[in-house]
Amino acid sequence: MRLPEVCIRHPIFASVLSIMAVLLGLIAFQKLDIQYFPEHTTHSASVNASIAGASADFMSSNVADKLIAAASGIDKVDTMSTDCSEGRCSLTIKFNDDTSDIEYTNLMNKLRSSIEGINDFPQSMIDKPTVTDDTSATDSASNIITFVNSGGMEKQAMYDYISQQLVPQLKQVQGVGAVWGPYGGSQKAVRVWLNPEQMKALNIKAADVVGTLGSYNASFTSGAIKGKSRDFSINPLNQVETLEDVKDLVIKVSEGKIIRIADVAQVVMGEESLSPSMLSISRHSAMSLQILPLSNANPVKVASNIKAEIARMQKHLPQGLEMHLAYNQADFIEAAIHEGFAALIEAVILVSLIVVLFLGSLRAASIPIITIPVCVVGVFAVMSALGFSINVLTILAIILAIGLVVDDAIVVVENCYRHIENGETPFNAAIKGCQEIIFPIIAMTLTLAAVYLPIGLMSGLTADLFRQFSFTLAAAVMISGVVALTLSPMMSAYLINTTEQHPRWFSRVEVQLQQLNHLYINELNKWFVRKRLMFGVAVVLVGLAGIAYWQLPKILLPAEDSGFIDVTANGPTGVGRQYHLDHNRELNSVIDGHPAVGANLSYIEGEPINHVLLKPWGERSEGIDEVIEDLIAKSKQSVSAYNMSFSIRSADNLNIANNLRLELTTLDRNKDELSQTAAKVQKLLEDYPGLTNVGNSVLRDQLRYDLSIDRNAIILSGVSYGDVTNALSTFLGSVKAADLHATDGFTYPIQVQVNLDKLSDFKVLNKLYVTSESGQALPLSQFVSIKQTTAESNIKTFMGLDSAELTADLMPGYSTDEIKAYLDEQLPSLLNDAQGFKYNGVVKELMDSQAGTQSLFLLALVFIYLILAAQFESFVDPLIILLTVPLCIVGALLTLAVFGQSINIYSQIGLLTLVGLVTKHGILLVEFANKQQAQGMSAIEAALSSAKWRLRPILMTSLTMILSAIPLALATGPGSLGLANIGLVLVGGLLAGTFFSLFVVPVAYVAMSELKARDVVAHLRSA
Repeated sequence: MRLPEVCIRHPIFASVLSIMAVLLGLIAFQKLDIQYFPEHTTHSASVNASIAGASADFMSSNVADKLIAAASGIDKVDTMSTDCSEGRCSLTIKFNDDTSDIEYTNLMNKLRSSIEGINDFPQSMIDKPTVTDDTSATDSASNIITFVNSGGMEKQAMYDYISQQLVPQLKQVQGVGAVWGPYGGSQKAVRVWLNPEQMKALNIKAADVVGTLGSYNASFTSGAIKGKSRDFSINPLNQVETLEDVKDLVIKVSEGKIIRIADVAQVVMGEESLSPSMLSISRHSAMSLQILPLSNANPVKVASNIKAEIARMQKHLPQGLEMHLAYNQADFIEAAIHEGFAALIEAVILVSLIVVLFLGSLRAASIPIITIPVCVVGVFAVMSALGFSINVLTILAIILAIGLVVDDAIVVVENCYRHIENGETPFNAAIKGCQEIIFPIIAMTLTLAAVYLPIGLMSGLTADLFRQFSFTLAAAVMISGVVALTLSPMMSAYLINTTEQHPRWFSRVEVQLQQLNHLYINELNKWFVRKRLMFGVAVVLVGLAGIAYWQLPKILLPAEDSGFIDVTANGPTGVGRQYHLDHNRELNSVIDGHPAVGANLSYIEGEPINHVLLKPWGERSEGIDEVIEDLIAKSKQSVSAYNMSFSIRSADNLNIANNLRLELTTLDRNKDELSQTAAKVQKLLEDYPGLTNVGNSVLRDQLRYDLSIDRNAIILSGVSYGDVTNALSTFLGSVKAADLHATDGFTYPIQVQVNLDKLSDFKVLNKLYVTSESGQALPLSQFVSIKQTTAESNIKTFMGLDSAELTADLMPGYSTDEIKAYLDEQLPSLLNDAQGFKYNGVVKELMDSQAGTQSLFLLALVFIYLILAAQFESFVDPLIILLTVPLCIVGALLTLAVFGQSINIYSQIGLLTLVGLVTKHGILLVEFANKQQAQGMSAIEAALSSAKWRLRPILMTSLTMILSAIPLALATGPGSLGLANIGLVLVGGLLAGTFFSLFVVPVAYVAMSELKARDVVAHLRSA
């Protein structure tokens, strides 16, 4: 290969190649998105159906079963579940990770067709089920906007202004997928409060009121007048636009008297919800909106757009209304990216110092140092071409690349120096030296690239996260390989000065290195006769690594300090809204006053929910785990009304589960036995100290009153069955009779119901009447009976089988694999023969991730071995080189154990990267030893010569890689847990890998020389 020589003889050509790479990288950098993690797509579908007033059991047997049957022919289904509760039923499908976009589109079309083909749904289902894909908003809010009224604005007016004026504008912001809210109030509605006594006296039925409202509200067209010379269109005017119009509607005329709505009901403008949501911030009444970005949107860009929109809106807000962006996910993302760039700068400085230290000359040191900006900036062009983003993992790859990209240049400079010391001129030394190291440079570059080649063939969460990291690192290394064969030889030929005087400190460094080299060779000589001892030590170390691996906690991802804590509070079974209002101050006392809390958003929906927003990272001394521990301790001491649980809100946009979900299934549809088993498993989960907030979907915790209608009594009394059911629905429920198209341009629902003060007890049935055929008013209590019972609030299925879903939150300090091991041991004994269980949630995510990582690791070793075998034309040399892989993993795992870390996706990325890094040392040693043997040396002489001449570049390359990883290991602040984890893996692994490479590879080279002599391929080649 003559490329290095061409570049040496044409320096401008070599310079232009690198300048072009930098320019392309700078242009591409401006176009790269900023995200926390690479985009991870999990294709899913949901089907939602509703029947007003239907029980969970009715929805399960009449809706869920039909949905399951329709979806049973869909391919590539990973999980399928249904969830039925009062009035609603949903079916959720998650497809396999390897489902392509085209396949997903076809599957969704097939699912829609199957659902549309169901024609035997209950007649009471007004709207057909809706099928939704995963292209809409993400699962959690990226921004929370709060509103506090410090003026005289009424609460309802504040809600209307936010929902009618601000929400439509926010929905138009680019990248916004959905706007949830406003929370803290309810939509306005026309309330028609019925008076049963007046209705009885005037002989008015509930259906009469509902029918009157509906008939006057019906829209119609009136056509046009077709004249001889022209046409006249006729536009019907709305007859009902105000409350007075509603009151004046005529129900009927009886004995010459007009009976209007106002005669039997009170008509007022009120709230649509009888129990509207409430929100308080620092004990002040407030409202909020939650912004959800599109699933494929860049949250940083969305946040920037929302900030600009808020700034515009601030100018037009009513006096006294304050609008504030309380939570911005982009703050965490940008802070984490900033930490990454800070570590990048630190790594550049440390690596540059090492290069200067070993080369003793700024002129010579500039050769490898100049490769850093060329490769780091140039890789942005590759990232842009591949559709990558600037995220934590790509920055991590660039940081690690700093230690790698100088390696090849260091090898070039070191080899040129060796020839100069033998009397060659810098120009000739550059030409000769580069010709000698073309092979190892190409081998090292391809080997590292080969580690990540299998990732391109895989799918799933692990592959999606690995891919951008690995391809970015591989691209940087390949660019450095090109630079080492173009720019570095040219600079070596023209910048190395043989007459340059080295500083005194370098002379001392040189003496120390020579002494170290001499000591190393003497020590290595001793180990050539201690092969069995070395083998025994290696086996013991690998055994220790195995023990460390099994003892280390295994989780999917470390919980980063996002500054957002979700708090849930579970009260006693059956408590109502007033209970939560009475105890809300007690609940908030746990959170308010904590020095790390910036804001406490206290919601009351069905049950209390708190969004605890911590102060910025620089303004608090406690991490989020410490804050949660404080809050847990305080809640146990001061809160008796609730069982409180705390969890960290993720800011990574991966939409992966962070809690335990356990699916118990039964084949025989015996729900009673399933319920009994679920209760036992619930007790099992509650007894485990690492789990909290345990939930059971089949717990009979819903106090319900079953109402029976006496059909015989209805027939004998001459009452219409429809009148009875309509009266029950209207009086006891809240029927939407029509819409009011108001003069303000908005539409409000008209809700009909008996006045709330009459619904305090069951005696109300004595005051509600229906009219018989003879005109007699009869109380509803004459036809209905009520029986108290308990029922399941939810009925679920999993993969088409009846199921009980048990959920729990993980406590800080407990890992996912520990919980899985506990359940694997204890749970099977609680099941009968027809029952089984499946992991869902975070345990399933961990299992899928581990399976993918193991396959990836094995494939990486196979690919490396095959590429090395092809390059060395030997099946033995790759084995020698790969011997250090298990030993470097020993150092990585022991380091994790010492520092109390876990095995997670970050550490797995680090371990995979180590495989490519440590093989570089073996390549340098084996390739040089092979050349020495080709010149007539024995195996031991070749191994010693290789060890002597390659010690210095190996030490330099190892130190540069280690020092580039140290800023990661010492990282603090947002996103630092993952950086520290991979930093510790690399530092510990590289220290162990370098040490063992220097001894194991030469000894193994000699030990396997006989095997190599019998290498069939080598004999055939020589023949």
